[in-house]
Amino acid sequence: MLVVISDLHLTDKTSGEVIDDKAFRIFRNRVGDMAYDASWRIPDNKSVDNPSDYQPLEELNILLLGDIIDLIRSEKWNDLDEADMPWTETRGDSFFETISGIVDDVLIENKISFSILKDMTEQGIKIPHTMRVLSETEKLEVKLGSIASEEKATVRVNIYYMVGNHDWFLYIKDPRMNAIRNRIIEALGLANERDKPFPYFPDENQDLQRIQTEHNVYALHGDLFDNTNYQSPGRDASSVGDVVVLKLLNEIPKQIEQQLKNFPPDQIGKITDIKIFVNELREIDNLRPYSLAPHWIAHVINKYGLNASLVNDSIRGALHKLINNFISNPLVSRNHFTVIKMEVAELLFKTHLSITDLASLIQFLSLDKDSFESYRDYARGLTTKDPAKGKSFYVMGHTHYPELVPMSSITNDGETAGQIYINTGTWRTLHKTGMYDGSFISYKTMTMAAFYKGNERRGHNFECWTGLLDL
Repeated sequence: MLVVISDLHLTDKTSGEVIDDKAFRIFRNRVGDMAYDASWRIPDNKSVDNPSDYQPLEELNILLLGDIIDLIRSEKWNDLDEADMPWTETRGDSFFETISGIVDDVLIENKISFSILKDMTEQGIKIPHTMRVLSETEKLEVKLGSIASEEKATVRVNIYYMVGNHDWFLYIKDPRMNAIRNRIIEALGLANERDKPFPYFPDENQDLQRIQTEHNVYALHGDLFDNTNYQSPGRDASSVGDVVVLKLLNEIPKQIEQQLKNFPPDQIGKITDIKIFVNELREIDNLRPYSLAPHWIAHVINKYGLNASLVNDSIRGALHKLINNFISNPLVSRNHFTVIKMEVAELLFKTHLSITDLASLIQFLSLDKDSFESYRDYARGLTTKDPAKGKSFYVMGHTHYPELVPMSSITNDGETAGQIYINTGTWRTLHKTGMYDGSFISYKTMTMAAFYKGNERRGHNFECWTGLLDL
């Protein structure tokens, strides 16, 4: 049995909200239910239940498919020298000290959540040791089909970590990263090899490659297919996506806060604490797509009854500075299309349009339409290339959109099997716009996918679950 989750984006809590430990308790319980279900095997006589059909699993594997510990969404990067930023070409000791500090704070701020994962590896999952199938008369009396023994079996749990575009630092092949990775292994109870980079491709860890092969799965984060978040020379290097987060999304709230402090408090509006407004702005990174940012800013201005004129002036001044810094970044300057888009955005912000007007303009131009981002075509491409060729399940994260797409059928050893693309979504708060009035509606979400081998779960090969919770 293999369970895959991705895109938890657990941060040091300096930039936006993260999902709390309740989600991990739900996850642990759900994995326990899956382990129990997987222990029921294909019966010898499919028309009759038999106690021998129940054989407790000996072990299950959990794959954390990237962007679990978010090392980019931290304001600790703010105001650092360029030599210490993710895209530096000269990685000195201070660069690794910054990463180490962010990791330590993420582990502290999410200690309970991580302890739940570690407890799963140390204590295992408890399921019934045996099951007694009831007679037809007993089923009518107790409304159950079987009864569990009091004795429990322990299912061993192994957790593996593969990197994505927000935790790519864990892939850096430098001995100065080993102590950092080892602390993560210890805190989460990981089965990853110590003193080695966390894998990005499945074949970079022999156990992980074997487990994926046994379950007929090919899984990787998916940023490989995103030109903004994966660029030459490879995954142990930064990308334009890092610059977007650090030079725009992380900096916007900070710069706006500094600008607003220049105005007398009684002129700003009804709010008594600017930080409340600024904390709401930090949720920009939870918007999909990012072009909703002006609309979100306008929403927050109205929500707190702020003086729109002063706030608009502050935001416009802050963005003018940030956009100039953004387009001058060496990674961005090599991406001409991105620069053109940002120069247009800067031109818009130089006008006398308010942020509300700008949000309306972008919406009118359909630039903030919430188009569903799918990697089904990339998954289809993997089906014809080694080492992914011939698998039944192609699993990715990254897009934050949970998805299951039947693609095609293949024949192996005379048996026909389907090929399916699955995206594991995210564990984050999402802010979406209403279809009819453009208002924001927010909710929490979490997705998980499970895969079974042989006769586990009576021969069923997979299941996927997505849960949504109102804020």
